[in-house]
Amino acid sequence: MNWYLQKSLEEQWKNASLSNNFIFCRVMSENLDLCKDFLEMLLDIQIERLELSETEKTIDVDFLSKGVRFDVYVKDGTGRCFDIEIQTTDRKNLPKRARYYQGILDISNLNQGFDYEELHESYIIFLCLDDVFKKGLPIYTFRNVCEEDGKTPLN
Repeated sequence: MNWYLQKSLEEQWKNASLSNNFIFCRVMSENLDLCKDFLEMLLDIQIERLELSETEKTIDVDFLSKGVRFDVYVKDGTGRCFDIEIQTTDRKNLPKRARYYQGILDISNLNQGFDYEELHESYIIFLCLDDVFKKGLPIYTFRNVCEEDGKTPLN
């Protein structure tokens, strides 16, 4: 390997942070206690334990459908699913992308013949380096809630 390329790789490694997809995926998938603490803090929920962790999990629903690749996919002991995405570029259409990811996650977790009641909670989390919605908030949480009373959740 030539000297210039070697130096460039060393510099990239020195300057790498958690926003680097490779590092992010390794840290979150190989340190389940850290991942658990992060999810509990971010979502203000309790998780007994994380049981499954996959990085770069690809789901192709159908030959003609657009597939997805989840950065870090984890499940807890109750069946709840979490897709954690590190979003450093391409923030276009993030709301529709989140909606699509949510649908694919549900499809992949409900087998034919099962009742819809079998669907567990699931979360799609985008960690963005910029304020995508430009409202100055550190966290944006979206839920389906009845517009008429503003309180009734769709769950």
